[in-house]
Amino acid sequence: MKKILSRSVHKVTEQNDHCTPEAFVSIVPPMIVFFFFCAFLVGPLYAKPLQIDVHAKSAIMMNLDTGAILFEKNANSAAFPASITKIATALYVLEVMHADLAKIVTVSAESIKMKPPKKNGSSVPAYWLDIDGTRMGLVKGEEISIESLLHGLMLVSGNDAANVLAEAMSGSVPAFVNDLNQYLLSIGCRNTHFSNPHGLHHSEHKTTAYDMCLIARKAMGNPKFREIVSKLNYLKPATNKSSEEHLRQFNHLLRPGRFFYSNAIGIKTGYTSLAQNTLVAAAEHEGRILVAVLLGCEKRDDRYEDAKSLFETAFAEQKIHRTFFSGNEIYSRSIEGAANTLQALLTHELAIDYYPAEEPENIKAQICWKISQRSIQKGAVVGEMRLIDTNGNTIQSQPLVAKEEVKSTFMYMLKDRWDRFFK
Repeated sequence: MKKILSRSVHKVTEQNDHCTPEAFVSIVPPMIVFFFFCAFLVGPLYAKPLQIDVHAKSAIMMNLDTGAILFEKNANSAAFPASITKIATALYVLEVMHADLAKIVTVSAESIKMKPPKKNGSSVPAYWLDIDGTRMGLVKGEEISIESLLHGLMLVSGNDAANVLAEAMSGSVPAFVNDLNQYLLSIGCRNTHFSNPHGLHHSEHKTTAYDMCLIARKAMGNPKFREIVSKLNYLKPATNKSSEEHLRQFNHLLRPGRFFYSNAIGIKTGYTSLAQNTLVAAAEHEGRILVAVLLGCEKRDDRYEDAKSLFETAFAEQKIHRTFFSGNEIYSRSIEGAANTLQALLTHELAIDYYPAEEPENIKAQICWKISQRSIQKGAVVGEMRLIDTNGNTIQSQPLVAKEEVKSTFMYMLKDRWDRFFK
């Protein structure tokens, strides 16, 4: 598919020699508006999300590379995440703490302490384990590597592994959780507060689909994290307390069976009775990686069906080619001391390719002149035109070249010679 949106720029207020933006052309069909300040817009950058019905109470799907949001449903509503919390724990261990994977740590009694039978008015630390929660099977005094713990955390969803990692990284589980929350805030998670590193239920342990997508996007950028969550099995070496053991992937999108999805590359499931079924999933097709978050699914199967539906609908889209400037327009600039006005052309069309669900909004065109002298040869590069998004990021650019030679006036030639003589 091809869309053409041509524009003619009649007047631009520019700045020489560098590309500090002074003038912007807002591409908002069908008119051109000139701005002398860069105006950033607040909110999502992308429009036309996919129209899909999902079972999840809240959900989102995002492009891993660009951050474009293709789908959302109650994406900023607070929810209990359950074990997808472990994505944040693994991210912090790998990305921030730069943990030595070969390091051997010892399991403490505190890290595997279980909550006592429920009693009225009883209060226990939020990180203590539940008898019915998933565990890696660690025991007091066991000596185990950070790498094995990370695999136990992400493949079999070991709540005990989360606590042991937290202690190893920060000295205590509460200290780790505090540091983790500060880190999540720093990467843009405004509506997330975790009370433990594993996701067992706590009234104040909440997040949103949007925040979890930010966490997953960051985590999938870490090569080791991405390697771990894509594995079907991991052979845990023997320790001083246990023999070697095969750890098996819980995510049914990766495992052969009813919900297997060939494009899936990770990442984590979750469940508690109050959070219900949760899932963060990633899939890749033709180099395009998408991340989906599904929270509050009543049935376990719903989360897999929702994820596959989102991915398949997005991957079925065909790219659109959109031309903003064809290359035939002339862009003029007066140069002090020049005998004629500079006229410039684009060397190629200025265009972008995008999927319909990721169509950029509020693109602005910016001309950056780079002129260092009054005399300019025909065909010389004199600047560039850029397409920028509302964050000021350049998404496409093309050089501007002189259409004709530009000569200095006789008086300026004399002045230049005079200046050079006295230098």
